[in-house]
Amino acid sequence: MNQRIRVRELSMFPVKGCQATRVEEAVITKAGFADDRLFSMLEPDGVPLDQIKAPQLGGLGVQWDRETSRLKFVHPEKGDFEHTRRSSGETAAGNYVLDHFEVTDQGDEVAGWLSDVVGREVRLVTTDRPWKVNLPHPDFVRLHETDKSRFYPVSPISISNVASLDALNARLETPVPMNRFRMNIVIEGLDAWDEERIDTVGSDALELQGVTVAERCIIVTTDQQTGERKKSDLLRELGRFHRRPKGERFGSGLVFGTYLTVAREGVVKVGDELDVTLKPAR
Repeated sequence: MNQRIRVRELSMFPVKGCQATRVEEAVITKAGFADDRLFSMLEPDGVPLDQIKAPQLGGLGVQWDRETSRLKFVHPEKGDFEHTRRSSGETAAGNYVLDHFEVTDQGDEVAGWLSDVVGREVRLVTTDRPWKVNLPHPDFVRLHETDKSRFYPVSPISISNVASLDALNARLETPVPMNRFRMNIVIEGLDAWDEERIDTVGSDALELQGVTVAERCIIVTTDQQTGERKKSDLLRELGRFHRRPKGERFGSGLVFGTYLTVAREGVVKVGDELDVTLKPAR
C-alpha cells in the first residue's frame, strides 16, 4: 500500500542522552542524521550513559557547531560549558549490548564538568572508527553486521506519527509531548500506529527502510526539558493496549514509533512530502 506523508518535525541529538536539537533540514547519511549521537558519555565500564540511569541528562541542553567543531552544554544550575571536539588523542574501549568499539576521549576538563552535572564519573567520547552492528535477531535483519559509527541505541533513524501520539494521549491522565520519545522524524498523514508497518519511505533523493518497531523503556517518562521523572501512567497504558506478544518481543514489548535504516542517502526538510510503502496489516 502506497501513501503520502508530511514531515512535521526533525530532531537530532548531538550528545547521546542529552536534549534534542530541532532542525529544519537534515542531511541523512548511512550513519543517520549528520552529527546525530556524535558524542556519548561513557561510564568507567565503557558503557554509554543514558537516561535510564541518569534522567537528569534530559535537562542538559546541547548546541553543536559543525563548522567550528564546538560543542556547548547548557545547564540551568551549572551554567554553560564549551568544548572543541578532539578527533585524535587518547583512546578507550566502549561496549553496548553485543557491540564493541573504540572511542576518542575528549579530555579531563569536559569530563570533570559533566561528572559534576550528572553526579557520577563519566568521560565524554566520540569516534570516527566504524564497527559492525551485532544484532543477531530476526527483527534486525536489515541492521545486523552493517557499519555503525554513532551512538544511537538501535538504528540510525527513528520515526513517529502524530496520530499515534494523539491516540495514546487520549488514554493518559496527563498527556505527554512528542519529545518524550526522542525520535528523529515526526510525520503526519498516516493513521495511528500505521508507522509500524513502514517498509520504505522517501523521495527521488532519499530512501529509508523499515527495520522494526521501537520498544520503549522508562526513559519516555522523563521530562525532556527538566530531566525530572515523575509518576506517569504512560508505560502502564502502553502495556494495556499496545504491547507485542511475548514471543515477538526483543525488549519490553511496549511500542511507540519505528526504527529505520538508510537505503539511499539524501536530505529531508520540515514540510517535505514523502512516499510511504506499508506492509500489509496483520
